[in-house]
Amino acid sequence: MKIRLTLDTAAGGVLVFLTAALGLAILLGAQAGIRVSMILPGQDQIAPFQKIKLTFSEPVDPKMAESFLSIQPAMDGRIEWLDPRSMQFSPSRPFEPGLDYRVSLSPGVLTTDGRMLKNEQSWEVRVRNPLIVYLLTAENQSGLWTMDLDQNPAQRLTPDTIKVISFDASSDGEFVIFTSVNEQGGIDLWRVSRAGGDEAILLDCGRDRCTTPAISPNGARIAYSREAAGLGPDLPFGSPRIWVLDLQSGQNSAVYEDLQVLGYGPSWSPDSQKLASFDGLADQIRMLDLTDNQQYIFPSNTGGPITWSGDSTKLIFTDIQQKEIGLVTRVRLADLALDDTTTLLGENDDQDYSYYSLAWSPVEDVIVLGFRMSDDQPAQVLWLFDPGILDGIIIASQPEYTYSSPRWDLYGKALVFQQFKLRGAFKPEIGLWKSGFSEPLTLAEGLMPHWLP
Repeated sequence: MKIRLTLDTAAGGVLVFLTAALGLAILLGAQAGIRVSMILPGQDQIAPFQKIKLTFSEPVDPKMAESFLSIQPAMDGRIEWLDPRSMQFSPSRPFEPGLDYRVSLSPGVLTTDGRMLKNEQSWEVRVRNPLIVYLLTAENQSGLWTMDLDQNPAQRLTPDTIKVISFDASSDGEFVIFTSVNEQGGIDLWRVSRAGGDEAILLDCGRDRCTTPAISPNGARIAYSREAAGLGPDLPFGSPRIWVLDLQSGQNSAVYEDLQVLGYGPSWSPDSQKLASFDGLADQIRMLDLTDNQQYIFPSNTGGPITWSGDSTKLIFTDIQQKEIGLVTRVRLADLALDDTTTLLGENDDQDYSYYSLAWSPVEDVIVLGFRMSDDQPAQVLWLFDPGILDGIIIASQPEYTYSSPRWDLYGKALVFQQFKLRGAFKPEIGLWKSGFSEPLTLAEGLMPHWLP
């Protein structure tokens, strides 16, 4: 028997096959349920402020999905939806180092028409170890290096073809902003990631000098000091003024329109909403609240560092006062909520202790202060004290060493700082202190240590 296969018959057969295949796929999909995935940049390693993103295989109901999410140990944070299939958790405090976290999504109905996640999905993650980034100078070179606290070999972050002048590290540990001289004699801003190998000019400043970069804690903006080039090659640079570069929009402008307002060494508040800087011509610290453009002025003639309380409502700085015994350095506390400034230390001192270095813990009401213990001792020691009761302990005071530039880690558990031996060859070193240390630990040769969490 002969069977004729017409074109219509063949087309009909293909249509039947496709319909059956589609039905089978729908059936299998319904049986399998909704799928969800989580992709991390470093396998199971997360940053302290890592945003955790879950992606669903199809659109889901936000409220239903959020009710099934859990993180153990429990973490505070907020959930936002990037699109109908993408849920993101942003922690409001850093994940703790040394802990294993379990991110889970329990099974349940995720859509209004009854589509389900049929099996629990979970992922184990651990906070990565912090790095310390620092400047190392040798043989007419100066570059950035990183090291960990496990005594592994240090790693070069910037190539030896770039001479680094100054830098700042982002609070999330993802990138570093540094400065370097360009071919025109100006100073540019550069950016390099935590891993290195991708350094690039962030801001070409031409013949201007762009220095002392400060990254806002939320990582959105870079404040820096800018000195305009003279009208001719032999004319001096202008006085420094504070500028801010927005990393998202690219907007770059001076903070103050008044050309008479100078500024150097910008300092951000922890909430990234306030910006302070030192005006050496007027001998004052000028602070701008970016939320309402309100300005605050604090007399100061030291040009020393500024440190902020963790809640961004207070700042501490130094000034010098003329007294009968001579010039005396004071430590001043400005309470922005009360619009009041008081003297913490120095008012009744019978000698000048040369207070200078300052670092307020991000989590506790304790401060590290550098000072000189006596007139005949040039070395500065580091004192950890409670500003409420003015009591504390000396944490770094090895003989013949002087200490400066302390920086807390994210958790207020460890400090890195600069240390110099006053006798012998010039050899800047990086020191480390943690609670329980009887004396600081010397980590490596280097300058200006910063944490890369």
